[in-house]
Amino acid sequence: MLGCTALAQDLPAPQPSPLQGLNYTNSFFPDATYDPNVPSPDSVLGFPVGSKPATHAQIEAVFKAIAAKSPRCKLFEYGKTHEGRALYYMVIASEANLKRLDALKADFAKLADPRKVTKEEGDRLAASLPAVAWMAYSIHGGEMSGADASMAVAYYLVAGTTPEVTKLLDNLVVIIDPLMNPDGRDRHLTVLAENRTVQPSVDDQSLLHSGVWPSGRMNHYLFDMNRDWIFATQPETRGRLRTINEWNPHYFMESHEMESQSTFLFLPAREAINPNEPDNIRKWQVEFAKDLASAFDAKGWRYYNGEWNDDWYPGYSSSWSCLRGAVANLYEQASISTDAVRREEGTLETYREAVHKQLVSSMANLNFLAKNRPSVLADFLAEKRKCVGPEASIPAHTFAVLSSANATRQRRFLDLMALEDFDVYAAGASFTAQGRDRLGREVKDIKFPAGTLLIPARQPLARLLNAMLEFDPHTVPQFLTDERRDLLRFGRSRIYDTTGWSIPMLFDVQAFDLPTELPSAAQAKLVSVPSPADAPIINPEANVAFVIDGADDNSVAAAGRLQERGVWVRVADKPFQFENRDFSRGSLLIVRKDNANFSGHLADVVSNVCAELKLTAIGVRTGYGPGDLPDLGGEHFVLLEQPRIAIFGRDPIEPYSYGSAWYLIDHVLGLRASYLDMHGFQSADLRRYNVVVIPDGANAGALKNMDQLKEWVTAGGTLVAIGSSAGVFAREKEGLGETRQLTDVLGKMDDYRQAVVREWEARQTTPDPAKVWSFSPPTDVVYPWQIGEGDDKGKEEDLKRRDSWRSIFMPAGVVLAGRVDDRSWLTAGCGEYVPLMYSGRTVLLSPPSVQAPVRLGFFNVAPAKPIELTNSTTNAENKDKKKDDTKSAPGWMVAPPGYEMRLRMSGLLWPEAADRLANAAYVTRESIGSGQLILFASDPTFRGATLGTSRIFANAVVLGPGMGASAPIKP
Repeated sequence: MLGCTALAQDLPAPQPSPLQGLNYTNSFFPDATYDPNVPSPDSVLGFPVGSKPATHAQIEAVFKAIAAKSPRCKLFEYGKTHEGRALYYMVIASEANLKRLDALKADFAKLADPRKVTKEEGDRLAASLPAVAWMAYSIHGGEMSGADASMAVAYYLVAGTTPEVTKLLDNLVVIIDPLMNPDGRDRHLTVLAENRTVQPSVDDQSLLHSGVWPSGRMNHYLFDMNRDWIFATQPETRGRLRTINEWNPHYFMESHEMESQSTFLFLPAREAINPNEPDNIRKWQVEFAKDLASAFDAKGWRYYNGEWNDDWYPGYSSSWSCLRGAVANLYEQASISTDAVRREEGTLETYREAVHKQLVSSMANLNFLAKNRPSVLADFLAEKRKCVGPEASIPAHTFAVLSSANATRQRRFLDLMALEDFDVYAAGASFTAQGRDRLGREVKDIKFPAGTLLIPARQPLARLLNAMLEFDPHTVPQFLTDERRDLLRFGRSRIYDTTGWSIPMLFDVQAFDLPTELPSAAQAKLVSVPSPADAPIINPEANVAFVIDGADDNSVAAAGRLQERGVWVRVADKPFQFENRDFSRGSLLIVRKDNANFSGHLADVVSNVCAELKLTAIGVRTGYGPGDLPDLGGEHFVLLEQPRIAIFGRDPIEPYSYGSAWYLIDHVLGLRASYLDMHGFQSADLRRYNVVVIPDGANAGALKNMDQLKEWVTAGGTLVAIGSSAGVFAREKEGLGETRQLTDVLGKMDDYRQAVVREWEARQTTPDPAKVWSFSPPTDVVYPWQIGEGDDKGKEEDLKRRDSWRSIFMPAGVVLAGRVDDRSWLTAGCGEYVPLMYSGRTVLLSPPSVQAPVRLGFFNVAPAKPIELTNSTTNAENKDKKKDDTKSAPGWMVAPPGYEMRLRMSGLLWPEAADRLANAAYVTRESIGSGQLILFASDPTFRGATLGTSRIFANAVVLGPGMGASAPIKP
């Protein structure tokens, strides 16, 4: 009998069957010759460029190897990602120009700011300087081909020895940013590796091409960095802005990918076009497009421009860079993650061909730029002269931003202004001016105090500054016609992204637009980002308490961090005064008596936390509030419960909503939380947490076990849901609590209108003492305002039909004004109204039993309307006309007599959508047992930039367990 002594052999996988078109053999640069001393990317990678996607580490190795051996380039590190991967850019130029980079950079800065040179010197520089081309690849991590093309482009320019290359580099300084989103790319490559098959997959619906939640598109915190150029929340963006400010490029390209069955898109875009875009940019984009089309025609490749791509939102790379003065281009190649994709006509488009298209586009545009360098630079300079100096032609106006007790937000605003390279001044003296505020109201003779921030529009980056800060840009009239037709015919908007974004609104800083240059009476001086307070604690030996003012956004972070260190913290639900010092609603009190069992040195811990957050704690020796102001021992200083936060993510949660909430809690507030999988929602042990956050995107299927959740909330949990997830809890039959979606209660609007009436009257009512103390009942009762038989009366099927029509016009993203309940703990840190970003279709209505801390629409005193007198007008008719002028509109959109509603602040809001949204709740809060349900109609942490509503969300998750829910007293 034979023994089984041989080792078992692996079973080899069968070789792939031949697939016609899978091997793309076209050479990238067929006629090129190279310097043999410079290593090729293929030799560093160990495989041909474009045969498969390279990792960040491999791309890094290629650029380092090239830089080490070539006299034509220098490699710079400009930042690191959240996950610690390095970000690089390579400067490529002729050897002579590379030796004088610092001098060139100084000359580029002069060309970008005509205030620094005479007219003659500026003209000479424009005629003699090389043009700067910034070539940026793969800001979306799952869009692979651009980063691989960057290696081939860099090698050709750095090591190529043909006359075409040397001539090109005599005219250009080329800057290559090879991989803008390393974290996202490597996440996508992990998915590719996990789903890789021996048999090449050419179906673009397969996991290999489509990816899994959250995809590689975003960075670590799931931010879309091609929307972050005007917000600068992420380290990748911040490093990039600093570097671009140094180089002032004249041409800017960014490579992307789009839907797999498409072809190749490049600029110019179609309407809507941002009104601040310079005329010369559009002119040159057309010329670059014609040249690029010729390069594609020569190879028989299909392409297009415009169609779905607009230039309205200034936060895209292409929009941002052209507003900065560069001729911008955008490449959108059909997405091929690896191998190939079978197209509808049956052919295969390979990954290597996708890389080749990115490469051909890059070189075509670089050659065209080199050929037209003098004209492009002359137009660049002429455009800058329109922004500043004696030739300035843009309207002179100044943005005035009032100083605030919210020092954290003020620093955040100034930090962004500095990153964008804007000139900001501070008023050295008070002054009086007129202008327009954020609600579109004309203001006259306002006295601005010393310290007011002043940002004049006339400065070198005027176009970008205006686009970022202006309150209410409008599209051309024809666009509105086209947009409405598309909405009605196809159910889709022609605007690709949000329609409103004004930084003073999203950051919620009190700003005005003044129609003048810098006011001379202001004695303005340039300012930078202020340093934090010198002393993190004042009166550290105070025997009663330490107070951290709640006006500052970082006070919420301080509450959470102090509790994580074992400190008991109270929060004031009303303004108060101790020792002749006023403190805001939402202020923190660290009371000595509460912390009698604290093992450390209390003052040191408070001081350390304040130092981390750039806050100041004030030690007080009394808890006595003069007059009717709260005293420390009363009910207005609520003891907090340490938050134990859980956030649910993964399908079907919307990644951007999850990412911005994750970023706020983890990175901004710096608090611990548990991040859970929505698929495990039904089996999760929620008893470990007292706060649960469900971002936008959940549906009824994901939240079907409502009984378990209700039991947890009733026991003292704080449940926070956003957008469509909030809509699930607001369903009429299967929801939780009493908040409802508009579509469920169309025939019952009086109940919800009464909540609006009561809230307003509670703030504005002024009783008539004679009627109150009268011995006789009134002959009639005057109701707050007329509730007419408006459009919300009628048969339910008619109401649903009307609402279905209105819903067609719901905004993709618009800035609305939300009036604030100043007695709700959720709105601590807010003013009388808060600008908010609204998108989606969730419309929340609350009955009187539910609090609405923020409602859509701000009631503004209506301007007086003149009475038109005619020859036939009698005195009686005139009186009737005056009476009619004070009548409120019937139906759901009601306003008190003498007031008007200001709803839209910035962006596109169709009247039908405005009618649907007015007076709806943006955020609701209701008690359920010992716990509470907090619903946001739209994402409060939008792109990490909506600072006003982010504060409300932070209040909910950090203060909620103590302020709105009650926990059993611990033994």
